[in-house]
Amino acid sequence: MKENESKTFISGQKPSFPTDLYKNAYLAIVNNNKIKYSQLSDNLGISEASIYRAINWLKENGYINSERSKIKGVWQIEK
Repeated sequence: MKENESKTFISGQKPSFPTDLYKNAYLAIVNNNKIKYSQLSDNLGISEASIYRAINWLKENGYINSERSKIKGVWQIEK
């Protein structure tokens, strides 16, 4: 995060999506909370590295959280 940026979700309001990629990744997770990184990459037509960046941004800004189990992981949508 840049020096002059602040996490606005701390005050109860989440920041808007910086790009359509982040928004599309979020919407894909909302539609299928068990989706994997590779499936997101295939569905959105972008690299897994871009998916990792988008997922990290979504986590840092309070949009999603991951719930892991020994067998499968599930994305939790934060309200």
